[in-house]
Amino acid sequence: MIMVMRISGLSSGFDTEGTVAKLMQAQRVPYDKLGQKKQTVEWQRDAYRDINLKMTEFRNTKLFNFKMESTFNAKTVNITGNTDAVSAKGTASATNTNLQVQVIGLAVTASERSKVEIATAAFDPTAPLASQSANLTEGTVTGTVTFKINGTQIQVDTSKESLNDVLAKINKDTNVTAFYDSDQKKIAFMSDNSGLTNGVGGDQANITFEGDLLKKVFQVGNQDSSAPDDRTAGANASVKINGLTTSKTSNTFTVNGIEVTLKKEGGVASTISTKSDTDKIMESIKGFINDYNDILKTLNDKRTETKNRDYQPLTKEQKEALSEKQIESWETKAKAGVLRNDPILDSMTRTLRSDITAVVDSGSSKYNSLASIGIDTGQYFENGKLNINEDKLRAAIEANPEAVKAIFTGDATDNNPSKAGVGERLYTHLNDGLTSLTKKAGLGNISYDDSLLSKQISDMDVEMSVKLKRLGTIEDNYYKQFSAMETALNKLNSQGSNLLSQLGSK
Repeated sequence: MIMVMRISGLSSGFDTEGTVAKLMQAQRVPYDKLGQKKQTVEWQRDAYRDINLKMTEFRNTKLFNFKMESTFNAKTVNITGNTDAVSAKGTASATNTNLQVQVIGLAVTASERSKVEIATAAFDPTAPLASQSANLTEGTVTGTVTFKINGTQIQVDTSKESLNDVLAKINKDTNVTAFYDSDQKKIAFMSDNSGLTNGVGGDQANITFEGDLLKKVFQVGNQDSSAPDDRTAGANASVKINGLTTSKTSNTFTVNGIEVTLKKEGGVASTISTKSDTDKIMESIKGFINDYNDILKTLNDKRTETKNRDYQPLTKEQKEALSEKQIESWETKAKAGVLRNDPILDSMTRTLRSDITAVVDSGSSKYNSLASIGIDTGQYFENGKLNINEDKLRAAIEANPEAVKAIFTGDATDNNPSKAGVGERLYTHLNDGLTSLTKKAGLGNISYDDSLLSKQISDMDVEMSVKLKRLGTIEDNYYKQFSAMETALNKLNSQGSNLLSQLGSK
C-alpha cells in the first residue's frame, strides 16, 4: 500500500487533516455497518460449525456405539458344581441360558520331535543349508528341495536359505509351528490347532510329513514304536453338554453365545448359568442419557440465548482504542444470541425430543418407551432434559431385557416403522439436521465454501471493496477542495502583500 504524504494548512493554518477525518467519519458509517454485519454473519457461521462438529461426534461415535445390540447383551456368568473343570464368559450373542458341562477328555494338540540329534556342535542354523551338509548328522542337502507338511508344499533353495529360513517358511505357510533347539540339536513341530486337525484332509491325529529333508535330515515323519516319546497324537475333546456327549477339536468353544473353556477332565459336572448384566447395561444407558442431555442443552442454550443489542461488533477504529482483554470481553457479549430462535436448531430440538419420547413396538405392551422403563422428561423449565428412575430401569432390565434392548436398538421394517428404536430414530434424523447445518454454514475451518453463509460473506466482501474504493475517492476529493482553498488563500495573501508594498513606497 502506497502511503500518501499530504501537507496542508500552511497558508490558512486550518486543520485540514482533522477536518477531513471528521468528514470521513460520517462517510464511513455505511462501510462500518456492513463490516459489522459481516462479522455477525461470520460469528453465526462459526457457531453453526461448532454445533455441527459436536452433533457429528455424538452421532458417529457415542450414538453409533450405543445403539449396537452388543451394548445390551452384556452377561454375567456363574459356574457352580465342578468349578475347576471349566471357565466361561459371555459373548455379544449370548442368551440367558443354563448349561451342564461334564469334561470326559481334553483336546490334545499334535506334536513331533526329531528322533535323534540332526546336527553337530559346529552346525550354523543361520548359514545356507547346503554349506552345512558336513555338519548334519543324517544325509546331505544340495540344490532346490521340496517337502510337504499336512499336505502344504514348501520349496527351499539350500544354496541360499538357512535352517532358520526353512522354519520361517513352515511357520508362515503351514498350520504347524516349528523351532530348532541348538542345545538338543533337534527340531520340534506342533500343530497350530488341537484335535483331529492334521493331514491333507485336516482330520488326522498326527502331523504328516513328506520329503527327504524332513524324514532323513530332520528325522521326523518316520517314528515307530521304538521311539514313542517323539510324537504326540492330537485328540478331540470329549464333553457332555446337557446330557449330550459331543466332540470338539478345541478345548474352547461357544454354546448359545457362551464361550466355554475346558480345563480339567473327570469329576462331576459343571453348571454354567448366564443372565443379563444389569449393572453394566444400566451404566451404558446412563452414559447415553448424559450424552443426550448434553447435546440437547447445547441446542437449547444457543437457540434461547439472549441477544445483547447494546454490544455490536467493534469496528477497526474502535478496536484500536481498546486493549486485547477489553476486546475479548466485548466480543463475548456481542456474540451472544447470534443463533437465537434459529429455525434449524428449533427443528433439531423438536426432532430430538420427539424421537426420545416415541413409542416403540418392542414386542412388549408394558415396556415400549423410555418413560415405561423409568426414563422421562423433567419439569417444563428443564426443556426436555431426561431423568432416570434407576429402580424402575433396573426392574425393567431384569424383567424383560429384550424389550429394553428393542426400545433403543430396534430396526424398522417396511411394514412396521414403529419398530425403529430410539437410537435408530435419532441416528437417522440427526443426519437430516447435520445436512441442513452443512448447507447453511459448511464444515470445519474452511474459510469459504458453497454454504449459504459463506456465499453471503463473499458477497459482502465484494460490496465492502467497492465501498472502500469509493471512500478513497471521496477523501481525495476533500483534500483537493481544501488544497484549492489553500491555493486561493495563498494567492490572495500574495496580492495583499504586493498592494501593501506599493502603498508603502509612496
